[in-house]
Amino acid sequence: MKINKFLINKNESIESALRVIENNHSGIVFVEDNKKIIGSATDGDIRRVLLVEKDLNIEISKCLNRDFVFLLEKDATRENILKLLDTKIRIIPILNKNHELISVVSQKNINWNQKEKIISKARSPVRISFAGGGTDLTTYFYEECGVVLNATINKFAHAVLQKRNDHKIKIFSYDLKEGIEYNDIKEIRFDGTLDLIKSVIKLLNPDFGFELYTYSDVPVGSGLGGSAVQLSAIIGTFNNFRENKFNDYEIAELAFHAERVELGLAGGWQDQYATVFGGFNFMEFKNDENIVNPLRITENIINELEDSLILCYSGITHNSGNIHDDQKENMNKEKQKEYAQISKDIAHEMKSRILKGRLDDFGELLHKAWVIKKNFSSKITTAFLDELYEYALNNGALGGKLLGAGGGGYFLFYVQTFNKLKLMNSLKERGFQIETFTFDKNGLRSWITKEKI
Repeated sequence: MKINKFLINKNESIESALRVIENNHSGIVFVEDNKKIIGSATDGDIRRVLLVEKDLNIEISKCLNRDFVFLLEKDATRENILKLLDTKIRIIPILNKNHELISVVSQKNINWNQKEKIISKARSPVRISFAGGGTDLTTYFYEECGVVLNATINKFAHAVLQKRNDHKIKIFSYDLKEGIEYNDIKEIRFDGTLDLIKSVIKLLNPDFGFELYTYSDVPVGSGLGGSAVQLSAIIGTFNNFRENKFNDYEIAELAFHAERVELGLAGGWQDQYATVFGGFNFMEFKNDENIVNPLRITENIINELEDSLILCYSGITHNSGNIHDDQKENMNKEKQKEYAQISKDIAHEMKSRILKGRLDDFGELLHKAWVIKKNFSSKITTAFLDELYEYALNNGALGGKLLGAGGGGYFLFYVQTFNKLKLMNSLKERGFQIETFTFDKNGLRSWITKEKI
């Protein structure tokens, strides 16, 4: 409603007020003094004064109701408006903090404030892989079948999406400190700048312009599945605007498609499924289907496992694509197939141990998994990484492994209770970054929020 149809100065006459009421068809005016609303006057208020004074030239201030009903802008929510409408109040003035009239609400325009941004947000957790990594490569499991045991933790990749009223596109990565802008989605080309994000945008092919911002809780090249996690979060933000929403398998497959097919980056399938589904999962990879099997692990076991594991950042980022390329070349060799089978056997054993709470056995199996993993490619470890691992074992770790494809990123170490502080302090003395974590049960989550413009 136009507020001018409801305003009258305190010094104007009753006759002028009646003309305003006749124009707004609402039976009320709001009286202002230096733009500040000091009261209201209904046609009933005016009629009662006229019955006594019988003079249309009397100032409207003589009819003023200073105890009138209004809502301040900050309180003018749908809930509060509905409450007033339910008490038979038909016209509700909305005032700013200076008590100036900014809107008039009735049953017909309850959504009075359209100055809001609709923002889609998503966050997706990173994963730690315990055993079986490498057998989730298509070139391997298409013939042999693969299995992986992994879990997600409370470190996330985040995406924030806002629609635009035109077809322009703005994308910014806070991790890489890079941004790109296009007038239309058709202009997107792979050129080395934010190509990972571009790959999924091209697949999703939204029919609207947007601004997209991404950031992560972990460094690039951490070995925690970051690229798949980032893609998952981005898909989650766009999924909020879809009527026919993608399910979890479809989101994971879209993320795989973007990274592996669109960009041609080598790698497996576990990261995409892990981040979308969340929790502890035993995954099976076959040529006809991939299955994510969630594990039911008691809270006591989860709490103890959280208390027994630490992350140690090696300080080295890695290029998982180069390592996966090398693995793909090796995985069909007979010796590599033997290592892959041992890795799968370890994954099965670890699943049994974790379900039954035999966590020291689980820690020792981590060590076996790392010893086997190093045989998949000569690029997985270095002399520096081997020395770091041995140092951790000598200072209390029962077992551990380098996360992700290898070459750098985070080590995961299992340590018994009374050796934990010794191990953490020893690694810190060497200058390594140590982090604890909790497990994440929920996987990808996305939501819509509103912000005032």
